[in-house]
Amino acid sequence: MPTRSSRRLAGCIVIELLLAAGLFAADFEYQSGTAAFGRAKALVLEDRRGNRAAIAQTGFAVTRAVADFVAARLLQSYEIERAGVLLRGTSAAASQPEDLITAIAAALGRLEPAAVRYRDGAMSVAAANGRCIASIAPDASLALDQCAGGDPVRGPIRAAFQMVEPTHGLIERDTRPLSYPVQAIAIGKQVTILGLGGAAPAARFRAKGVIVAPFSNDTLPLPEAPGMDAAIRQVLGRVR
Repeated sequence: MPTRSSRRLAGCIVIELLLAAGLFAADFEYQSGTAAFGRAKALVLEDRRGNRAAIAQTGFAVTRAVADFVAARLLQSYEIERAGVLLRGTSAAASQPEDLITAIAAALGRLEPAAVRYRDGAMSVAAANGRCIASIAPDASLALDQCAGGDPVRGPIRAAFQMVEPTHGLIERDTRPLSYPVQAIAIGKQVTILGLGGAAPAARFRAKGVIVAPFSNDTLPLPEAPGMDAAIRQVLGRVR
């Protein structure tokens, strides 16, 4: 039977090995999980304060109705705030909102300590043992591999979501004014994902540390109306 001193020595060796490998959860700013289901794949990040961001990509178009439905279900079942749920998709295939809900729910169930890194417009998420969890490319495409390393990202997750109503003239009484979804999710101080509906001109809003994600939360394109760019910058400013 091992003596008390031998057990203590074995414990010290294990602790030293864990420290050397960086496997203590306390050393990691985030928890992360991923999952794929049907035509959807999802990445969930959670910071030390419990703030969460769910970023999902689909093989079908994410209309306003689909985005609102999925976000409402996630808020009800998992208490993820609307501002932290970014949903993207461009294909003409039939919408399957349940695929999104299932993928995000599964990712929530797989949270593990993770490190986030950012370089050259791309964000990578890796597990404690160095295994690649997910990456977001400069064009905002989500992959459940393809990590590229980079500088460490640290700090809380902050999110903002706003339906911006472009300037318009007189409209008929029963006509609903056009509105456009603008979303910003900041991961630490180093990277912000800017979600814009439809075919938004990504180059116009690209900046240091900003990944522009068109076709997010709606299929309608960015309205060319006065004040839209300023409104988008205001939403970005709320997470900085």
